[in-house]
Amino acid sequence: MVHLLRDGIPFFESAAGGRVGPITLDPDWGWRATDSYEEQLVEKTSQGHPYIVRRSQKQFGFRQFGNVESAKPKLLVIGDSFTQATAVSDERTYHAILAKALGVEVFAYGAGGYGTLQEWLVLDRYLDLIQPDALLWQYCVNDFINNDNELERLSTINNNGWTRPYWQNGKIEMLSPKESAVRIREWANRNSRLAYFILSRVDRLRARASKDTVEMEIEKVGQSHPGFRRSVETTDRLMGLVRQRVGKRPVMAFSCLRFEPYSQAFGDISRHHDIEYWDDVGAVVQRAEADGEDVLASDNHWSERGHALVAESLLRHIRARGGLIASY
Repeated sequence: MVHLLRDGIPFFESAAGGRVGPITLDPDWGWRATDSYEEQLVEKTSQGHPYIVRRSQKQFGFRQFGNVESAKPKLLVIGDSFTQATAVSDERTYHAILAKALGVEVFAYGAGGYGTLQEWLVLDRYLDLIQPDALLWQYCVNDFINNDNELERLSTINNNGWTRPYWQNGKIEMLSPKESAVRIREWANRNSRLAYFILSRVDRLRARASKDTVEMEIEKVGQSHPGFRRSVETTDRLMGLVRQRVGKRPVMAFSCLRFEPYSQAFGDISRHHDIEYWDDVGAVVQRAEADGEDVLASDNHWSERGHALVAESLLRHIRARGGLIASY
């Protein structure tokens, strides 16, 4: 059984003004990737091997922001923490490897803990500026939790406590996944290093110790779980908005993990909206880990080796389809 234990949010102490390391609080998106951010630090793999990470976030918080005036094909990549990739140096992310191998301009945006609506908001804001030829969408199994306020409130392992936008009855509403604590949490996030640190540490300890979380119910019951069905319907509507926004451009998608009942739902949603879904991409890292390879960082996201494996798998799929814009 596989779970994401920290919901993709890097747990850095907050600073005045709402900045939390590579994440900045945002009134419309809940939070966003910090603009013009860079840092060099030592990370460790899940097997304890240290390595140096030189990471940066470019214009608008993009991990990569290519040349919008380029005559090369342009690929827009959108995802969550696996695309933000804070544990990987700039040139070693899967999207940087794609840019070099394919000779294309890549624009890659990811933010830890993002759900599908937040990712759609990124697409909606920057699509007309970038005018990409194709879109690569990174799903993750916790999207179904983060896309539904009720499910997120019932989760102890995919709930960072931060107010985010949800798609509710055909419109966007800003809600907290922890209603009783929203005021103290938002004050802590914006103003108090110590309070933010304490609240984050409590959440992390609860997540590690908890077996009472809605994900366990979903994985036991499967597709018939009522909350999961509701979130699948919401996610389907949101990916329909993605297809509507990009028009006839090719949309390709993959998930950070192959795990049920989530993978089947991603496949069904993708087929519904003419999205080319590659179910085996994240699974290459899972197989490598099972074989004893050191493919994860200490926070359970992909290490540099994991990103290389993901890039190799994506390249096989892209080349097999005849390139990025074969069906454009």
